[in-house]
Amino acid sequence: MTKKLFAISIVLIMISNIFCNILYVTMAGEVKNNVKANLTENVCTNSKIENESTSDDTNDNEISNETEKNEIIENNTSKNENQMENKNQTESDTTSNEITNNTEVENSIDNSTVSESAVNENQDAMMLLSEDENKLGVTYRTHVENIGWQDYVKNEEMAGTSGKSYRLEGINIKLIGNNDPNLKIKYQVHVQNIGWQDWKTDGKMAGTQGLSYRLEGIKIKLESTEEYSVKYRVHVQNIGWQDWKTDGEMAGTQGQSLRLEAIQIKIVPKVKKSIITLQNLSDKQTFYNPSSINVIGWKMSNVSNTKIKAYVDNTQIDEKAVTYKKRDDVITSMAEKGYGTDKENPNPGFEFSIDSSNMTEGEHSIKLVLCASNGEVLEQTAARIYIDRQLHVQYRAHVENIGWQNYVKDSEMAGTSGKSYRVEALNINLINAPDDAKILYRAHVQNIGWQNWQQNGSMAGTSGKSYRIEAIEIMLENLDKYTVEYQVHIQDKGWSDWYMDGETAGTVGQGKRIEALRIRLVPKKEKRQYKGIDVSVYNRSVNWGLVKRDGIDFAFIRAGFRGYGSRGTLNEDPYYKLNMQGARQAGVPVGVYFVTQAINEDEAKEEAYWVLERVRNYKIDYPIAIDIEAPGLENPNDIPRTQNLDKNTRTSIARAFCETIQNAGYRPIVYCNVDWAYNYLNMSELSAYDTWIASYRDNNPGYNGKYSIWQYTSKGQVSGVLGNVDRNICYKKY
Repeated sequence: MTKKLFAISIVLIMISNIFCNILYVTMAGEVKNNVKANLTENVCTNSKIENESTSDDTNDNEISNETEKNEIIENNTSKNENQMENKNQTESDTTSNEITNNTEVENSIDNSTVSESAVNENQDAMMLLSEDENKLGVTYRTHVENIGWQDYVKNEEMAGTSGKSYRLEGINIKLIGNNDPNLKIKYQVHVQNIGWQDWKTDGKMAGTQGLSYRLEGIKIKLESTEEYSVKYRVHVQNIGWQDWKTDGEMAGTQGQSLRLEAIQIKIVPKVKKSIITLQNLSDKQTFYNPSSINVIGWKMSNVSNTKIKAYVDNTQIDEKAVTYKKRDDVITSMAEKGYGTDKENPNPGFEFSIDSSNMTEGEHSIKLVLCASNGEVLEQTAARIYIDRQLHVQYRAHVENIGWQNYVKDSEMAGTSGKSYRVEALNINLINAPDDAKILYRAHVQNIGWQNWQQNGSMAGTSGKSYRIEAIEIMLENLDKYTVEYQVHIQDKGWSDWYMDGETAGTVGQGKRIEALRIRLVPKKEKRQYKGIDVSVYNRSVNWGLVKRDGIDFAFIRAGFRGYGSRGTLNEDPYYKLNMQGARQAGVPVGVYFVTQAINEDEAKEEAYWVLERVRNYKIDYPIAIDIEAPGLENPNDIPRTQNLDKNTRTSIARAFCETIQNAGYRPIVYCNVDWAYNYLNMSELSAYDTWIASYRDNNPGYNGKYSIWQYTSKGQVSGVLGNVDRNICYKKY
């Protein structure tokens, strides 16, 4: 009788569960809560029946039957179809005579064993009933360490565990509320000791069961929809919740051996995601005298059948001129970054050419617009380009400890400053020059001397020998309207003067390296002479407006002077501020000068810092000069502090002052008369700095050295200045 009662109990359980399913489907809303209660009640009833059955018999066979009955109930709640079938078969054999005529009950048992467990089916039904039948959603469950398969959850609910350090081992994912037979959800997992598994679809298990392998990463995507996206995030060992990922992006980790512990998934309306990338164009890029400009790039979008519209200066080019091609690298990146797949855009690369032969010099715009098939603008990008049809000189240096630098042009510095690195080789060429034009150059190299002339980009100097360049010469051919000018930064000397058209810049026979250089092209023209004056307290009040109208191009204003005696105090010129303000207001470019009586390098630096402090609030256009000469005696009893200095000391004083000024970012200049230049200073050691020579004679100063400014009289007459004033000619534009 025990076996018969047991079989009848099982039949009753199955009938009860089937009835509950029918009840849920027919009653929808309110019945949902009753289903939950009935399920709980059923489980309790099952347990009660089992207890009653097992209490009647105590022999080993009955204990065995009790174990079998418990397994059946466990399998009824865990959806284990195979075990359920085996148990039912056992019970069917035992009780065949008692229930052979009960065909209805037998069919009920068979149907229950073929389908998933009634408990889980009821849970799925509850979830479906909670969803709007027209609203797409997602349901999912995970297989968890020490737990097994959890119940299904839905729409951003958490599957897995948090705070328990349990690994996810498997996952099922499927859509709910889906009325589109073509719409599928696909998922792929990265598994410990296995790596990335194949993609699974619509509820199939991804991962493993029974192997204790952790899930480490996951990708999820939807197929056959442009309206929805799947978003998901995972809780990762030692990291916690990561950011949300979308449409095939990887969540989790790879190669770090970190387990996934939980996951959330949701379906959201798709955000149209598009981007355009210009591969060979950058904003503000310059093209030198181009006849055509080729544009290459790619597009990414999760919208199907996109196309590029290109505009040059707001005029659209023919759409047929834009060609598309497959780019495997771009397609891979699209999927990784959530910009769709090759199904939406199988040919993401694009290319077209712009006829620039008639484009004017200056700035032009290139705009690209990414459009959907219906014309909707998805994304756009633009770049400004510059057409340059002017003549330029371009050059680069091979530098100690650096190698070849990038090309620079038109007075920009090649090499280094302040690092004491030697320049070892050069390339120089012309941009936008006539076909027959040439730039010629040669280098004086350590242990070699003067090399042969090179031209149009070939290398001068050496590479791999660690030989310094000590001097250079540069000249032009078939460019009669231009002059090439160049200057070099010399070891221990600094920047040289500008040299031109084959003159030697640098040193020969001194063993000094060139550390940097600048090159420029200038139109040939008669050298302009800029007219200037220099003033101090002795000129009293100056009407700078009248000075400007009298054609004066620049002015040097005395900032101050060092006094006599052992202390040699520093004094500001009483009219310095007034003159600086007046000249600036009138638009007269200014430089300043300081009358030195320094007796050593430290005092020279002190003077330089003193001057720098007084010019910092003014715009200085011309150099800052050290006035080094025998000072005028305002008092017969005054004794110049510098009268007993030797030539080398005076030279070192001038150099210390100039170096300090130059290091502060200003241009220094040495002021002296011809006598001092020849007899009291070593001007060759000051060649890195400009020279302002004083010589009151006609036609020329009578000085064979290089100079930028000539003070040719102390008795000049200028409107706005009472009495005599020093007049000067400047031969270069500062």
